Amino acid sequence: MAANILLGVSAGAADVTLTGDGKLTGEVVAMDGSGTITLVSPFSSEPLLVNGSQVRSVDFGITEDGSAVPDQRLELVNGDILPIRVEGLNDTMLLAASPDLGSFSVPREIVDSVRLGVVPERVVYDGTDNTDGWIRDPGGARNWEIGNGRYLVTGQGMISRDLALPEKFIVRFQLDWNSHPNFCIFLAGPSTPPTERANRYYLQFSGSGFEIRREMMGNARYTPIALLSRTPEQFPGSSLKVEVRVDRKAGILKLYLNGQLEGRYTDPVADVPNGGQIAMLSQAPQDSEQTVSGLEILEWDDRADRHRSEDRGDGKTDSLIGRYGERFGGSLTRILKGESGMVYLFKSDFQKEPVELPEQEVSTVFFASAGGGAGQDEPEGLILRLRGGGEMRVSACEFGGKTVKAVHPLLGKLNIDRAGITSIERREIPKAKPVKDR
Repeated sequence: MAANILLGVSAGAADVTLTGDGKLTGEVVAMDGSGTITLVSPFSSEPLLVNGSQVRSVDFGITEDGSAVPDQRLELVNGDILPIRVEGLNDTMLLAASPDLGSFSVPREIVDSVRLGVVPERVVYDGTDNTDGWIRDPGGARNWEIGNGRYLVTGQGMISRDLALPEKFIVRFQLDWNSHPNFCIFLAGPSTPPTERANRYYLQFSGSGFEIRREMMGNARYTPIALLSRTPEQFPGSSLKVEVRVDRKAGILKLYLNGQLEGRYTDPVADVPNGGQIAMLSQAPQDSEQTVSGLEILEWDDRADRHRSEDRGDGKTDSLIGRYGERFGGSLTRILKGESGMVYLFKSDFQKEPVELPEQEVSTVFFASAGGGAGQDEPEGLILRLRGGGEMRVSACEFGGKTVKAVHPLLGKLNIDRAGITSIERREIPKAKPVKDR
């Protein structure tokens, strides 16, 4: 690793992932200028020296405290994202503060955007860490293997558990199969045997495609919500990432496959499912294996969806997006402290005087393009992953007792609370492949 890195007295327990399939666990106590890691492992009487060129990432296993993460995100022109609170803006500088980065100034020309009201998703159930508590149906109990964040089923069988699902929730997972997948997941059902008819949502993926149906107690058991002709052959590597977002009260469902929005659907049944049960069912042939991994259930705050859909426009001027989707084009002249929070002064193209907007009314500010991706051409370095989904590229860092000293290509020297760093990843820009002679 070319980056100049020094880890001080103790970096705490960490998982060190190597470039192959290997992984080491222990206490990272040092990393020298060449990238060699000194790791104290419970499986070795002597510290292990790990060549930096073989290290892909270091995960410190820090559990995020969502309450301590600011609800604003600063994006720089090189793509770095920092969880911050805006403290002010003048002609040349944006003033920011963070519990992990302290107070610092950012030159206006390297600011890409500021997003406000970014609320961390509350985790209802993390199946990657907690696989206990599932109930197996007697007929297919032996067909399920559960552990280490994975749910492997060979042939047919069902498992279920009760959870405190919120009114608006997200379910996401990855499904892998070796042949002939036929996988179903039931959501928001009552605490009854999953084989009984109930008021709930029903998703199925099989050789016929992907569908969402509504199960209910009336004469017609299932009512179609969505039917997609996305067959297993269309997913390379026999792998599919599924995410469904459900607003029970509004009767709205959103489906994402491999990160792409497939559609927004309306629940055709007025009787809202109010249960908290989740059940997974395999109806595949006996020799077919299906694996669910990365299972998460989260509370859905649709403000994140709003940010995802916003467009910066042509980039020649500043753009301000209000909380209800209204757009202003022109120049953000100042951000000042008001009686109940920060106030954004925006000079619109259509008004002589600046519009004064409380920060509660602002969703996103896109700054006029200026830096053009500065700092992205660093040949090698590190990416620090931060609490709240932040990340920053650094060319060097030094770990002390409670503080990490880092060198950022745009911001210069920074002091970071080490508890705010969740992991470090090695960053390399692939070299161009040589042209072969014909």
